[in-house]
Amino acid sequence: MKAEFVIKLSGVWLGVFARLMIPYLRKLYQGKRLKFDLKYLRRTAASLMLSSIFSFVLFPRMNFAIEVISFEMGFSLFCLCFGFGFGVNSLIIEFSQWFEKK
Repeated sequence: MKAEFVIKLSGVWLGVFARLMIPYLRKLYQGKRLKFDLKYLRRTAASLMLSSIFSFVLFPRMNFAIEVISFEMGFSLFCLCFGFGFGVNSLIIEFSQWFEKK
């Protein structure tokens, strides 16, 4: 497995995970009681799938003259993929909030 693939995948997954956990941790800090709902699992699965597809389509293969990715290139690729994961998860959550039945 190439380092580029691992950087992309970890960026996307950590972005989705961060977007999923921040509201949960905020509610725990506020002392609210939470229960597990399958909608969270569906949203996370959809976010992982869509953001992974977007990342691999937009950054297909970076051709380098050297086989080793520098720290700056790896960090910028990670940040871009993290942003895709975080943003796609935010869009899916916001979209589902608009059409959620109360």
